[in-house]
Amino acid sequence: MPFASNALPAEKEQWEGDAMKFDEKSLSALPREVPHYHERQATHLRSLAANATTVQVKARLLKEAREHEDIAQSEAEPVSASEA
Repeated sequence: MPFASNALPAEKEQWEGDAMKFDEKSLSALPREVPHYHERQATHLRSLAANATTVQVKARLLKEAREHEDIAQSEAEPVSASEA
């Protein structure tokens, strides 16, 4: 059976609609502007580490999770008047 070369349209389909629309604010959001970003990243990395297949990968994921937890904790601590 020969390969059907006309299986795909000649021109690429143009993406339209809500799937490809982004507002400028969401594209420029930095992690510190997203609520609980570092807490969620730490949780995600720990979940990945639970299923890691090698010791090196698991250690790396857990290290990165701790880094995100440290950042989250430092952001959550109130700044005293003497430090401001």
